[in-house]
Amino acid sequence: MNLKSLKIENLLKIPVILVVIMVVIVIVTVVTRISDIGTSAIDTKSSNPEYVIPPVETKSEGKSEDYLKTISFNNAIYIENAFYNWQNLFDIFSYNLNDTAFKTSDSVTRYEKLARIIRNPYKKFYRGNSDQILQEYGSVILEECEYYKLDWRLVLAMIKQESAFTSDAVSHAGAYGFMQIMPRTGSMLERTLRLEDHRSPVNNLKAGIYYYAMLVGRYYDAGDTNKYKFALAAYNAGSGHVEDAMSLAYYHRDDYFDWDIVKEYMKLLAPGNDSLHQKVWGSSPPNRVFTNWREPYYYVENIIWYWQQYKKIYPLPEDTQKPKKKKKRK
Repeated sequence: MNLKSLKIENLLKIPVILVVIMVVIVIVTVVTRISDIGTSAIDTKSSNPEYVIPPVETKSEGKSEDYLKTISFNNAIYIENAFYNWQNLFDIFSYNLNDTAFKTSDSVTRYEKLARIIRNPYKKFYRGNSDQILQEYGSVILEECEYYKLDWRLVLAMIKQESAFTSDAVSHAGAYGFMQIMPRTGSMLERTLRLEDHRSPVNNLKAGIYYYAMLVGRYYDAGDTNKYKFALAAYNAGSGHVEDAMSLAYYHRDDYFDWDIVKEYMKLLAPGNDSLHQKVWGSSPPNRVFTNWREPYYYVENIIWYWQQYKKIYPLPEDTQKPKKKKKRK
């Protein structure tokens, strides 16, 4: 066989090799497409695993129940996150949504605007179950408030804000009852007041009113009205954060006993103000940075507004008396 015939045979083999390669490619493509079809069907059903049970999980028993529990919890967290830094939740739910609509994707600024709409004096105030609470527990509330020299209508406003008059209300953080007392604080109050517990409605009221009265005494030097506001902020966020904000007001030579001034300084306790914190304390604030500063900011505002509304609903003779002049501090 000469060289010329060998070249011809080799050339004839090339198309055969190409055909084989093309057949292999077609087979691989078909197999891949079939696999993709199966995968896409599974992905379509389980593309969002938080809301759809993957097909594999449906085969095992008991998964559906666990899944439903998980989804219920996720929904609760979703609602909480939607209203992050928003403490007027009960008012929003009781507000007439026909007047204005809002979405969970709205900004914090919109919710703050909605708060001002809700607190509009021309809007109807929903007292909640205040009459029923006074009928059942009024004697306890009035007795405790008289002992500690508190306006019982202010305590009524606190109960509305804290628990919406629900005796067994539990927050995500574990606060319990009418006055939403945290477990550690409750244990301390049990020892101080010699209570068997702090979770029963009566004891919860006694413990909460005592604790608030103690905070009012802590800020006594702030004078009438302001001492109640500072105590409310401390009841909600703790005295530490409140006093850190007072320190900032003092540093800037502002009146650190005026809540309307101090509340603006609570914003500066948030992360991102490290240079200011270094100037004032040489490090971070003594009670750490305060991310959720909006909570006490609006908590105080809401309760004071509720207090004014309950004063109109349950007027007392002393309401008509002229307020005493505030003594000037030296």
